[in-house]
Amino acid sequence: MLTSLGITIAVMLMTFILFGMTDLQRAILTQFSSVFKPTDLYVSSQGMRGFGSSLSAPTKDSQEQEEEVIVDDDIRTEIEEIEGVVDVYPMFVLSGFEVYLEGDDVAYPTSFIQAMDLPGDDEMYGSFIGEEVVLEDAGMFVSDFVPSYFEISNEEILGKKIILRSSSATSFVPASNRNRIDREYEFIVQGIVDTSGDSFWINTSRALDILVETGGFEDRDEYIELVGYSQLLVSTEEDKTAEVEEYMTGELGVNVISTKTIIDFISTLTSGLTIALVIFGSISALVASIGIINTMIMSIYEQTKEIGIIKAIGASNRQVLTIFLIQAGLIGLIGGVVGLAVTFGLMQLADPFLVDLLQEQGFTAIEKFFFFQPVNAIYITLGSILVGILAGIYPAMKAARLDPVKALRYE
Repeated sequence: MLTSLGITIAVMLMTFILFGMTDLQRAILTQFSSVFKPTDLYVSSQGMRGFGSSLSAPTKDSQEQEEEVIVDDDIRTEIEEIEGVVDVYPMFVLSGFEVYLEGDDVAYPTSFIQAMDLPGDDEMYGSFIGEEVVLEDAGMFVSDFVPSYFEISNEEILGKKIILRSSSATSFVPASNRNRIDREYEFIVQGIVDTSGDSFWINTSRALDILVETGGFEDRDEYIELVGYSQLLVSTEEDKTAEVEEYMTGELGVNVISTKTIIDFISTLTSGLTIALVIFGSISALVASIGIINTMIMSIYEQTKEIGIIKAIGASNRQVLTIFLIQAGLIGLIGGVVGLAVTFGLMQLADPFLVDLLQEQGFTAIEKFFFFQPVNAIYITLGSILVGILAGIYPAMKAARLDPVKALRYE
């Protein structure tokens, strides 16, 4: 039983890894799928680069061949005419602003304002609190994180002013721009949405005016022509998503991110982490196997006469080998079953607390975290038996090779 305890601990560790990572992947995908529809595509300029540098050295040839595509009104019109496209929503992102609630001197810790004309009751927002679901020019939707930060209730923040003040300190790359100095914009909180994160939403018309004014452009048309939309949210028919994505990438030369692409990336990432953790967790199984080897060798010394007797009455080397391999396998089986039972019990006890913690962090779609996984349980049980058998091979061979005459004389 003490030897099985080593297997039990190893099984508990492996169970937490396999079950936990699988459940974590399910939780992330459930939350992601509750916010982003599988038929939605996010379109941005092909030449748009992320933060940081390239992972490989650039070449002049690649730079010459790369043609920047600006997502302007022409691109938007072409996308709207693609078969299978249902709606196209332009999106803008404003940065470099400090966000204040009227009457409060402490800024909210984010400087990004998003703009899109989706109604507040759209599925993307999760839930909505407010009377007007359509954003007005002076209106703003805020996430449920915002009233919590300013320590007021959802009802209290409705109708209050949100003030945006330009600040180079909130930009990733501060730049001197006379058009941004001392700019201030006021909005009225029109609704509260559940986006599972920090977010402020205004309508695209007001956002475009702010971008034109702070950027020093002559008018909206010039901004769209030279800069373009930050992104386009393209809603597609269910069976046309892949075709639309392929057409926009190949024919229009824009960058497209689909919900499926992100889900596949999350699945790949969690699978890779699971494999890495399993490899580290296998060390505990190695330690447990050493304990089994030690116990089995001691068992042989204690049962030397018994081995001699069964060999004297006709037991073959293979039969003795089988007896001890079965004994080693049973040690692994007992450890595996006990480990699974204990771990499953702990998971059930911890599940409500973990769900509450995840919901506080924005995983609002999660009602249960841990799920019993029969396939993984079978794999773990078979693995513990296999560890026991492999660890018992050397002691079993040692027992099978004992000379019955010498064994019967052993004291």
